[in-house]
Amino acid sequence: MISREMNKTETEVLNLIINRASFEEPITALDIRKETGLSKRMLEQVIESLRVNFKHPIVAKKFKPNGYYLPRNEEERQAGLAPYRRQILTEQKNLSIVMAVDLDKYWKLEHD
Repeated sequence: MISREMNKTETEVLNLIINRASFEEPITALDIRKETGLSKRMLEQVIESLRVNFKHPIVAKKFKPNGYYLPRNEEERQAGLAPYRRQILTEQKNLSIVMAVDLDKYWKLEHD
């Protein structure tokens, strides 16, 4: 349940994606940032808010042409989700590796 209206920045970013992006020609983060004046981090926060708070299925292509778009079918959605899946798997692997290190043994070996 959405407990607030979209703010001006969220509306502006969403309109750019709706009106200027497609699977074939997504809109780059740089183009959105130039139009809105947002920092990289702020744009990421706005995109996350549009997804989480307002349920817009915004995805991104990480290969050329790269950028954000709203998928129109399942194939476009899956293509846009692939980079997130890879990132999650990498983060899970990193988490497992770091968690598996016995810190007592690690530091004992380093200082002996």
